[in-house]
Amino acid sequence: MMPDSAHVWSVVALMETPAAWFMALLLGVAAAHKLLWRERALIAVSGLTRLSSRPAGLALGAAVGIEIAAAIALLLPDYRIPGALLAALLWSLYLAAMAYTLISHGGAIDCGCSFGKTHRPLGRFQLLRTAALALLAFALAIRPAALAAGTSAVAMPVLLVTQALCACALLALYAALDSVMSLDALRPGVLR
Repeated sequence: MMPDSAHVWSVVALMETPAAWFMALLLGVAAAHKLLWRERALIAVSGLTRLSSRPAGLALGAAVGIEIAAAIALLLPDYRIPGALLAALLWSLYLAAMAYTLISHGGAIDCGCSFGKTHRPLGRFQLLRTAALALLAFALAIRPAALAAGTSAVAMPVLLVTQALCACALLALYAALDSVMSLDALRPGVLR
């Protein structure tokens, strides 16, 4: 038996806040990463866009600004849709730049997509991950209204703590997957 659409959307509504907080955390960490390792980020931007140093620096500054703006907007329920659209647009632009680089130059550059000092060449995994993030942000932007206003005052703190823990768990899983994918291939056919 297929679930009715109201049930499906109620599950989506329950995941709205954790998904938004996960994306906000991810965008915030990505912006901090670009600021902390600016030289690496500049090399990645130059490699992905083929821009010279000064325009690459401007593009990097714009990316950091958009990441911070989207992260803040995603944390605020009244601005969640514009924040999700901004995140979807940014990740779509990243995806387009990575796909172009992979197709035209074989992906021999480090896209700067991993946190910390890990360096690895651009590959299908980075494309799939970025596409998934863009789709998640777009899905959040077009979703129906969030949780019903009928949530009791007693249940709301429990719900918020649960959603925050869920967002942190999603970020931890994201980081773990990023770390696993940076390891040398254990078998042929692994996505790189």
